[in-house]
Amino acid sequence: MSRPLLLCGNYKYEDISNVIRDEQGNIKMIQMNVITVNAITSDVAIKIQQELNNYKSEEFYIRLGTFTGTKILAGRGPNVPIKMSTIGNVDTELVSQFSQAGINQTLHRIYLNVSCTVTVLTPFDSIEQKITNQVLIAEAVILGDVPETYYNLNGVKSDELIELVE
Repeated sequence: MSRPLLLCGNYKYEDISNVIRDEQGNIKMIQMNVITVNAITSDVAIKIQQELNNYKSEEFYIRLGTFTGTKILAGRGPNVPIKMSTIGNVDTELVSQFSQAGINQTLHRIYLNVSCTVTVLTPFDSIEQKITNQVLIAEAVILGDVPETYYNLNGVKSDELIELVE
C-alpha cells in the first residue's frame, strides 16, 4: 500500500511535536511525533530520489581540440558527442534545536538536514559531489514563568561573583 508523498509545507508544528503540560498548564515536555517525523524524512528523500532518477542522460558536444589540453587547440576541431548521466544517493535527518529567546522564552526549531551525493558520469571521468542543505520545518516560542529575580552573569569573572552576592 503506497501513500501519497507529502512535502514539508503540509505539516504544522503540532503535527511534528506533542506539547505535554502539567495540571497548571506549564509545559513539562515536548515529544516528537515519530510517525510524522519518519513520514517527513522519507517523503523528502523519496521525492529527491525520484527527481534524480527522472533526470535523463544529456548529450552535449566538446570540440576535439579541447581534449588535447593545449590552450591553442581548445575549442577547435569537430564536435565530439558526450553523454552525461547522474547517479544520486539521498540522506535526510530531522534535527530539533532549543535556544534561549529571552528571560522566560525558549525558541524551538525543527530542521530537516538533507544530504545528497551526486555522481556525474562521463566517458572520461566520474565526478562526485556532496550537496547538503538545512531547511527549517517548524518553529515555536515556548513561554515560561517570569522569574522573580534574574541575574545575567555573562562576562563576570568567578572571583567577582562573591562581591556581587555579598
